[in-house]
Amino acid sequence: MGNVVRIGPVRSEQGRRTGRRRPLLSARRAAATTDVRTGCTGRAPVGTDEDGEEDAMGATTNGGAGTRRDRREDLLVAAARRFVASGIRATTMEDIAREAGAGKATLYRHFRNKDAVVEALLAREADRFVQLLSAAADARPDAASKLEAAFTTGVRFFVEHPVLTTGRDEGPAVLLPRVTADGGPLVTRGLALFADLIEVGVQDGELRNVEPMAAAEVVMRLILSYYAFPPMHVRVEDEAEAAAFAHALVAGGLRRRA
Repeated sequence: MGNVVRIGPVRSEQGRRTGRRRPLLSARRAAATTDVRTGCTGRAPVGTDEDGEEDAMGATTNGGAGTRRDRREDLLVAAARRFVASGIRATTMEDIAREAGAGKATLYRHFRNKDAVVEALLAREADRFVQLLSAAADARPDAASKLEAAFTTGVRFFVEHPVLTTGRDEGPAVLLPRVTADGGPLVTRGLALFADLIEVGVQDGELRNVEPMAAAEVVMRLILSYYAFPPMHVRVEDEAEAAAFAHALVAGGLRRRA
């Protein structure tokens, strides 16, 4: 892979496998809205700073743990909006603070630089990614159809996500290495979920006797290939066509033959 365009240090996050039915988000975050421009969930930006400081809009508020958590959410949603509007490379910390209606001191209190913002945003979206895959799988009755549903949901997540596609289209070195290299949170969490689905299917005798993590890696590589390179033959934006592909070649390749 080519050199990474530096917007700060790239850090990897070690993931761990989670149970299929483990709650992925708190009740507050699960009830959050989705910003249609960014694909990110979160509360609407507010014009107040924590810790009793005056922010860019001249308002003050008392601090508190809940307020700080909410403010971090606001900052990430604001960052996503600016990344989509201006591009990741061109967006500055000042732009993010202005978008959130916050003082720069507040932004730097939560994130040391723009790289830290990008890393936190990817980790945050990994939560939503796994939540969507889990919901799609849980709605299906058997291992093969769970795998199909999670796969098509994963492809849609990547190819329709405004921040991810903005970073991809800016150039392969802007965001792609952060998503794919060194076990980034989206890949790590996705691998764990697909490995769990495959392992249960193997144990129940529905899927072939494969090594779950190795098979999960193949599935995640397929998803990432549609994100990184435009589809040539399979129109993944067509729900029926994507489902047929998943049925025939993804789950079909793992389904135990009678």
